[in-house]
Amino acid sequence: MTENPVALLAERLTDPVALAAQVAAGQAPELAETRSLWHPQSLADGHAGVALLLAALAHTDPDAARATHAHLTAAVNGVTRPAREGLYAGLPAVAFAARTAVTKPGEYAALLTKLDVQVALLARRLVEEDAPRPATGTTGTRTAGARMAGYDVVAGLSGLGRLLLAAGPEHRETTELVLTHLVTLTHPVTEPGGRTVPGWWTADPILFSEPQGIPGGHFNVGLAHGIPGPLALLSLAHRAGVRVPGQERAIRTIAEWLLARRSPDGVGWPNIVPLDAELTATSGARPELAEARTGWCYGTPGVARALQLAALALKEPDWNRQAVTAVARTCQRGDFTDPTLCHGLAGLTTIVTLMAQEPGGDELAALLPGLTTSLAAAADPSHPFLWPAAAPGVGSVVHRPGFLDGAAGAALALRHATNPEAPLGELPWQAALLLC
Repeated sequence: MTENPVALLAERLTDPVALAAQVAAGQAPELAETRSLWHPQSLADGHAGVALLLAALAHTDPDAARATHAHLTAAVNGVTRPAREGLYAGLPAVAFAARTAVTKPGEYAALLTKLDVQVALLARRLVEEDAPRPATGTTGTRTAGARMAGYDVVAGLSGLGRLLLAAGPEHRETTELVLTHLVTLTHPVTEPGGRTVPGWWTADPILFSEPQGIPGGHFNVGLAHGIPGPLALLSLAHRAGVRVPGQERAIRTIAEWLLARRSPDGVGWPNIVPLDAELTATSGARPELAEARTGWCYGTPGVARALQLAALALKEPDWNRQAVTAVARTCQRGDFTDPTLCHGLAGLTTIVTLMAQEPGGDELAALLPGLTTSLAAAADPSHPFLWPAAAPGVGSVVHRPGFLDGAAGAALALRHATNPEAPLGELPWQAALLLC
């Protein structure tokens, strides 16, 4: 175990020019794969994501503050924006990273003013693109389905809405527009077969990289791409006093649906609910849906935190109890082979850290030492970025420096879990995951 893996990783990531060159060289197969994913304006794998770790350290370390600024500069200067922008790509990713880097009033104010305008414009465009779907997809009119990329955390309105919520009253109108759109997503629709189903029914593939969808469509249950993302944003906004008509009903609709769609043991959640299973559930029977992943992106931990946020917003202690129980059961299984945030140990550790701080979290607080010990033990200085991510193939790994699937996210999770009182910026890095 490395004595201070967070500090060692930060040292290796300090120079944005050297890091970009290291990734671009791709001399080893593991780094060559990283090169294909890297984009300077990516929150997942880019300067924006690396800046999140350095920004967290910047509150007590002037050298880290300078390194944060250097990475943000590298993300902005001479960079071609990606074709599709969202919270994890393009100017919104830079805006998120910059807001986490604010250590004193007025810092990055000029940059954030410009970027917030771009984020608001993008959000309005997404609402406009998606508006015809819920407008014509109400009960009685058959719908082509919701676009996951229109509402999700990674590329859609749930992620942009969280960023706008942090931008403050200057963008309140756009934030409320986003919330109103997400409320309409919970209205029933009629799918092409003529049956009435929840409004987030989608014909999209589970993963955007897959060419085929699920026959009959599905209801996505992952926090990254599914209905828990809108639930988290609606709940966070409600707690912050930003509310629109129908918001409380929408929160309740999603939360109750999730509680009724758990796996047969009544604790965990599946990745998706296929249409046939949803129709079985609405007939009064519990569908046979096994939990398939235990991560932030898909699986019980992410869903449970979204449900806990809803419980806190609407003061539903039983929802909170069920969420805590589900995550505790996940921790006790201990079957994690990937140390990263998206679908690994760092994501679970981050969720447990946050949930343990809420009412009824004592059971989870007792599990944190074991999680942090495992996460620290996974750091190996012989790897270029200490924490390698699991890659397809038995025993293979890929070395990524970034936030979502890389070492920066693992380091942030370890730092927060072992030092939860450490200062953060006006926007906590965990907000990129819609966890707070």
